[in-house]
Amino acid sequence: MTNRARAVVATAALGLTAPVAFACPGMYACVPSACLIQQRAAVRNPTGPGTPNAGLNSTAANMSLLSQLSLAQMPGVGGQIAADGSSLYAWVDPLTNKEYALMGRSNGTSVVDVTNPTQPKYVANIPSAGSNTLWREPKVYQNYAYVGVDGGSHRMQIVDLTQVRNYAGTTMQLSYGTYTGASITNIHTVAINKDTGYLYLSGTGLNSGAPHIVDVRNPAAPVPAGNVPGGVGFDGYSHESQVVIYNGPDVAHRGKEIMVSSNGKQSATPDTLSIVNVTNKATPQRLSSKTYAGAGYIHQGWFTEDQRYFFQNDELESSNLTRTHMWDLQDLDNPVYRGYFQNPSTTAIAHNLYVKGNYVYEANYTTGVRVLKLGNLESTNPADWLIEVASYDTYAPSDADTFNGAWNIYPYLPSGNILVSDIDGGLFVLRANLPSEGPPIGDFIKPPRLGDPTPFVPEPGAIGLFAVAGAGMLVRRRGAR
Repeated sequence: MTNRARAVVATAALGLTAPVAFACPGMYACVPSACLIQQRAAVRNPTGPGTPNAGLNSTAANMSLLSQLSLAQMPGVGGQIAADGSSLYAWVDPLTNKEYALMGRSNGTSVVDVTNPTQPKYVANIPSAGSNTLWREPKVYQNYAYVGVDGGSHRMQIVDLTQVRNYAGTTMQLSYGTYTGASITNIHTVAINKDTGYLYLSGTGLNSGAPHIVDVRNPAAPVPAGNVPGGVGFDGYSHESQVVIYNGPDVAHRGKEIMVSSNGKQSATPDTLSIVNVTNKATPQRLSSKTYAGAGYIHQGWFTEDQRYFFQNDELESSNLTRTHMWDLQDLDNPVYRGYFQNPSTTAIAHNLYVKGNYVYEANYTTGVRVLKLGNLESTNPADWLIEVASYDTYAPSDADTFNGAWNIYPYLPSGNILVSDIDGGLFVLRANLPSEGPPIGDFIKPPRLGDPTPFVPEPGAIGLFAVAGAGMLVRRRGAR
């Protein structure tokens, strides 16, 4: 973390002083482990497994709860119950076609068989390889999971998921290796481009927090492949990225491996969206970098399937706003910020979003999951861009503007079921009642190549965690300002 060093200004609300030591590129759940620890409200989601909509302010529309596994039902080593849940991904066993959720917890990673979505089975635990911490993010390539952790001496874990084929009714403790190809012990988010076999590790203590690139084409033996520079001419710390083989409207860059990064900053450094050509891992080339007026913390985003538009979230909007920002990327060398759609039905903080077909799937903390249908994206009126068509509130106690509730969402399972990781309530399996979109898309359909009649659908990228509001923002939980 020394390469991220900037002043950490203590907050008057905490009544603390902090040395000029570590930058804190995150709010509560995204603040790196070396920064001051914020105390989030101790309230926990009381909703029990199979008990939809129990509790205060819980709502659902066009979505149903198939099942829930609480954190208490997914304990770590020795039966230790995690304090918090974190990020989420999924794996489909190519031999058995079973569907599995991989959900990070503060004390490890749960592997849950969700093939029968109404009766999920906690089949395996990936124990923590270091200190317990809130920021734990799994990604999968072929049959291997890669778990990035932002905390202490924890290195990225490498886990052969085929071990779960030996499940015999008792939760297993999976063996794992660790990535030692570079001096990285803090990884804030992880992106995967399954079409090329490369991981992109953002927000590490290396290279000013710019992405470190890892070759996982030999999945059991990852090796370093390069770094996106963090210095002059680049963007420094990056919170999250999506990486695709580009097949969009900008013909000059078709066929290249393109990274779109969301780069939340702190202090006076502007937040940015940046576009980087990472085809040559040894010499990445930044194509462009832009921001927009009033950016609070540019956090994460996702391409539309035609790769013309890019939706993005911002974790430090003004209070009581849930906005989905949109960029026009028809020219990768000159992104155009179009503005934002403000959702009138939720005031929660926006976190992670993904596009599948004609829908944007959002995890918006205390108001849970929101599904927005794409409209007329060429309109000059943002109200024409999106309309909410489904929702499920995973956090029953309140819809307040706080960092509780839904962290991440995974809508790409071939079954069509939707996975949600909730900081307080654990793992949710949901089903949306949406118009048919034809066959499944995403992870398990071979993406089209250059010249194919349909656009490439990229992998779900790093789910990430929250980002920084700047020095002095360490207690910036919306209700505490």
